[in-house]
Amino acid sequence: MSEKLEAKTYLQEILGLIPNLVKLLYRLLEDKRVPAQEKVILGAAAIYVASPIDLVPDFIPFIGQLDDLLLVALALKRFLNSADENILLEHWDGPQNLLQMVDKILSCTRFFLPANVYNRLVNQVKKGTIDVDYEVH
Repeated sequence: MSEKLEAKTYLQEILGLIPNLVKLLYRLLEDKRVPAQEKVILGAAAIYVASPIDLVPDFIPFIGQLDDLLLVALALKRFLNSADENILLEHWDGPQNLLQMVDKILSCTRFFLPANVYNRLVNQVKKGTIDVDYEVH
């Protein structure tokens, strides 16, 4: 199976977890141990997912949800760079492999989102000193 086909299969399975991921963002927003700067990023990601205005419209099957998924994964990756992963895992009620899932989302979405959309989302989160090298050229 090609890397792109494998990525598509994986992402199609993960798309169903977007509600769990958004719930995780809201739980982190309510946690007093989460720094205010992180709450801003996490809150912005939650608002973006809930907003009908996206870089890629949600009515486009599959691709329309990937920008939401990517932004949530980026926000969580950034959070992991500045806070204890146990806080994140404490609030997660999805599959146990959240940390690996975040990394795999970051690597898989690059195959399907337009490079300018992917890079724009990555760069928005990078401004907050995220340590991710997933940029597409």
